[in-house]
Amino acid sequence: MVDLGINVVILRVKHNALGEAWNIPVLGRTLEEWVASALNAPFKTLEASPVINLTDKLPQLLDKTKPTTVVLYCDTPLITKGTVLAAADQLVKQKANFVKLPRGCVFRTEYLFETESLFVQEPAGGGEFEAVTDCEGLSRITDNIRRRILRYHASNGVRIFDFDNTHIDCDVVIQRGATVEPYNFIRGKSIIKSDAHIMPGNYIVDSIIERSATVDSSRIYKSLIGAETRVGPFAYLRPDSVVGAGCRIGDFVELKSCILGDGCKVSHLTYIGDAELGSECNVGCGVVFANYDGKNKYRSTVGNRVFIGSNANIVAPVNIADRAFIAAGSTVTRDVPSQGLAVARARQTVIPDWAGNMYAPINGNPQPRAYEHAPARFSDGIIDGSSPMPADEAALAKDDNGKPDGE
Repeated sequence: MVDLGINVVILRVKHNALGEAWNIPVLGRTLEEWVASALNAPFKTLEASPVINLTDKLPQLLDKTKPTTVVLYCDTPLITKGTVLAAADQLVKQKANFVKLPRGCVFRTEYLFETESLFVQEPAGGGEFEAVTDCEGLSRITDNIRRRILRYHASNGVRIFDFDNTHIDCDVVIQRGATVEPYNFIRGKSIIKSDAHIMPGNYIVDSIIERSATVDSSRIYKSLIGAETRVGPFAYLRPDSVVGAGCRIGDFVELKSCILGDGCKVSHLTYIGDAELGSECNVGCGVVFANYDGKNKYRSTVGNRVFIGSNANIVAPVNIADRAFIAAGSTVTRDVPSQGLAVARARQTVIPDWAGNMYAPINGNPQPRAYEHAPARFSDGIIDGSSPMPADEAALAKDDNGKPDGE
């Protein structure tokens, strides 16, 4: 903040419809912070009320060496620096004790120490001094601030195609040459680098999107997207995720507290949590990094140029070394060495001419029987509806009256 040689005091007010007006957030700042940002100077706050004598409290907040004191209301966020400074100049030229604003006042500081009583009313203002007093007014003023922000970025070379459907917080930094399409919400202290392309339908919070990256219909929170990386559609990056340059993060991929090296490809339907991957890894469809045992979370490490086949489970904590290959459908619970092949799945069993498929029987469509477990000569757990049972199993299947179960 800059010391302009003036005292700045913001009066805090409450409204029936909104409550504490000073604490209402609008596009990255509270209403009170928007009023203060107009002057970008240090300020003090004071409760406002028609029945409170301000001279009882106001002088205690003032620096007597500063000849001018500006008193503004917290619910007028559209006010500009030029308007306030013009009123301060008028005060000096006219040698007046105060200059009244539509909603606020500029005082000669010595006057506030000389006068005995000062009761501030809450006048209605228009234009820059329009007050946020209800929900409709809040919506209208928020839209005005939003368009100011968009005009600022557009004037600096950011391509924004639809002012009606683009929402950017005040502290977002967007470099020249970036493109922001409609239906985007860019929040917090996000940074969008040059030539990045923010396609429609994103929600980006406190994140960095590097140059020439593309983000499409995704949710990104407190993460970094590397240069020339493509994210989405429908990706979800949770806090503390770092994606390197030239990566591909596809649809329905969720990342959480992980690091992906340059050139990694995670194309679809995958969860990577609490892990660090090297460069040029390929993670197939349906892969899950199982990082949680119900009590604690663990991290896994994956080296460079590792291939993880579809539907694999990486049960943390494990280390998979460079150029390892994880076969599709494997559940990996132990470390895999460099250039190793990990296959961790049950051997396939095929039963020919199985008659137990009651949804597609071989002969006609007989009345389905109750399901029975397959005989012991087949794999455990296979359901068989018609295969003959050995005599000992048939005996066990009869009820107390000697009749087969189910009759």
